[in-house]
Amino acid sequence: MFKNPSFLFDIICTVVWLLLAVRYARKGFLASVVQLAGSLFSLTGARAFSGWAAGQVFQNFFAGSFRDQIAASITAGGVVDLSGIAQRYAGFLPESFRASIVEACERSISAVLSDNAVVLADVIVQKVLAPLLTPVISLVLFFVAFALLRMLVSLLVTVLGLVNKLPVVGTVNRWLGWTAGGIASLLDIYLVLCVLWALIVITGGNLTMLNDTVMSSSLYYKVFNVFNPFL
Repeated sequence: MFKNPSFLFDIICTVVWLLLAVRYARKGFLASVVQLAGSLFSLTGARAFSGWAAGQVFQNFFAGSFRDQIAASITAGGVVDLSGIAQRYAGFLPESFRASIVEACERSISAVLSDNAVVLADVIVQKVLAPLLTPVISLVLFFVAFALLRMLVSLLVTVLGLVNKLPVVGTVNRWLGWTAGGIASLLDIYLVLCVLWALIVITGGNLTMLNDTVMSSSLYYKVFNVFNPFL
């Protein structure tokens, strides 16, 4: 049992959850509630922002360069190798994921094979590279936006923690803080699971100790998959 990575992961998550709950409880109810609300706001805000901004970032900063490079390659070689293009620009992604995108594009690209290189390159960028790279950009933006929003929340929590120094209000505030702290700490565990899921996806499940097969028996990971914000 103790040699099972997912079982050990659940134990670690439980210990971290309890430690974080104690930490939040010491800050008091008001600070913990703000931390909880701030975490929820950070998660939903970061998810909404990353979903919208990823496409904008790809189109404005990457698509044009990719289009020019692919058009020049087609003009020089005259051969359209979708698998090679996917490998060149998104080789760090799992092969199965790349293959599924390439296969879907191959069925729809025949209509533009006779067009000029620029038109064909644009179709390849939109049909192959955009579906491959936009999710990766979205993940990066999600974590960056979440970190920035959490920094703002932490500043407010620090200020509200001063309420604990009031004699009567402080005592009630500390006791109620345990409930809010327990829930707020669960959101921190949820963020850790988001990071683990991202690593599993990006590495294609090729890590020995970190893949869907190993993590499938983890209670925390099972619950996370039900509420996965990226699916």
